[in-house]
Amino acid sequence: MKYALIIIVFIVIILGLVTCPQKNEISPDHYRVVRVVDGDTFIVSIDGEDVRVRLIGVDTPESVHPNKEVEHFALEASDYLKHLLTNESVFFGYDQSNAAANHKDRYGRLLAYAYRAGDSLFVNAEIIKQGYGFAYTSYPFEYLESFLELERDARSGKLGLWGDAEDSGAVSDSLVWFNPGSNKYHRQSCRYAKDGAVAIPLSEALSKGYEACKVCNP
Repeated sequence: MKYALIIIVFIVIILGLVTCPQKNEISPDHYRVVRVVDGDTFIVSIDGEDVRVRLIGVDTPESVHPNKEVEHFALEASDYLKHLLTNESVFFGYDQSNAAANHKDRYGRLLAYAYRAGDSLFVNAEIIKQGYGFAYTSYPFEYLESFLELERDARSGKLGLWGDAEDSGAVSDSLVWFNPGSNKYHRQSCRYAKDGAVAIPLSEALSKGYEACKVCNP
């Protein structure tokens, strides 16, 4: 009986490793895009069912939120995703930070990195690179720092929604640190700045609405 239990546990572990997408694991399957919902959400057909996909690490202005008015540049962001994905197929990558929730958010949407099948365009990154969205810092993910860098480049180049953004001024060179998933920024030496804290310009922290840590007073 003891050995049978060990064998069963072993089989369960192996199946979990095989079926659970690991960090940055790329699915070889291509899925047809059915419809774009807004700038960071779209629907694909998987095994004959429509599945809503939320792009990891991207936040675009709201255009279809039930409790919010259409935000500035929301329609342009939605149109841009339509430009990228209409009549296209995609394949997905996943992030291990979402594995415990089976790569779903609280609304049941599939959380994924999307790549356009025809040319492997990294859709999540392209949206931020062209200035149609922000790096979504409320949750940690693998490409957080690189997405923040893409956002800075789009901002400095006044691309997309940054076209009418004001210059940051002298504070742009002052760096502060924030913990992914937090809305506070710190000095690098602050005891609340964790090992995984990300450095960003102070102007960027302020534009995202982050609050200064009251302990280190950055």
